[in-house]
Amino acid sequence: MQLKTPFALPAWLLLPVCSFVLCLAAVPPLSLAQVKPARPLAPRAGPRPAPPKPAPQPAQPAAPERPGGGEAAQTPQPPQWVSRCASDARQGSLECAVEQVVYLSKTGQLVAAVTIRVPADTRQPTMAVQVPVGLYLPAGVGLRIDDGKPLVLALQTCDLKGCYAATPVSPALLAELKAGKMLTVSFQNLNKESIKIPLQLANFAEAYQRIQ
Repeated sequence: MQLKTPFALPAWLLLPVCSFVLCLAAVPPLSLAQVKPARPLAPRAGPRPAPPKPAPQPAQPAAPERPGGGEAAQTPQPPQWVSRCASDARQGSLECAVEQVVYLSKTGQLVAAVTIRVPADTRQPTMAVQVPVGLYLPAGVGLRIDDGKPLVLALQTCDLKGCYAATPVSPALLAELKAGKMLTVSFQNLNKESIKIPLQLANFAEAYQRIQ
């Protein structure tokens, strides 16, 4: 009986295997010192914190009101009747009148003026009414005391300052003015719209007594 020899690898196959083993043996072992740890990333800057708010200041005390202040001091007083006397010459006789004038508060434009004069020679009072220009002239000027009957006056003339109407003051009309509370002056603009201007009569009797 013949024994078989073990199987032998060819020489060309053993050479690459040996070469691979030798290559592994030639690679130096990896040193821990050669491996540098990765540099840690710097923390990303977040939003800056807002500056602290200043502490609230204590409220200032309110300034004390002046005596006589408040709404009563700020509310303008309504127009009143004013008495006046004048003379053309130093030795001449006095001519007196009572008058009330109404102006627009924003522009200062005159919207109505009523003057009652007492001539020195006749002592018969007459009334003159002044209204603005730019009116519907045929409508004239209306006068009404409280809820009484209106009195319509014709506009007689106009200038740059206004338009004018006049009438004698009868004893009956004078008595109504003294006893009344409100005198309403009415007229129409160029669009024929009625405009009413109230004039108070609270101090009319007192003002007229000064010129009698």
